[in-house]
Amino acid sequence: MAAYQIPCTGCCDCLPCPAEVPIPEVFAVYNRFLAGEDEEAVRAYAGIENAAGACIRCSRCEKACPAGIGISAMMFEIREEMEDA
Repeated sequence: MAAYQIPCTGCCDCLPCPAEVPIPEVFAVYNRFLAGEDEEAVRAYAGIENAAGACIRCSRCEKACPAGIGISAMMFEIREEMEDA
């Protein structure tokens, strides 16, 4: 099990995303991946329309996130890891 998980509460304050990325859903799936649910998470990620790769790094979401998550950087990391899985 991964020691680090993205601390997203799913509050949706980061939405709407101009690129229509469902940020809390992407984080939830990635947290499952980090927890060792690799196959299930990869399948779930593949089913997300406008997943992390659609992020345009506008940072609107980061300004609205009460948890202070660096969402743009996380989307880049998630894209790198999940889209190559």
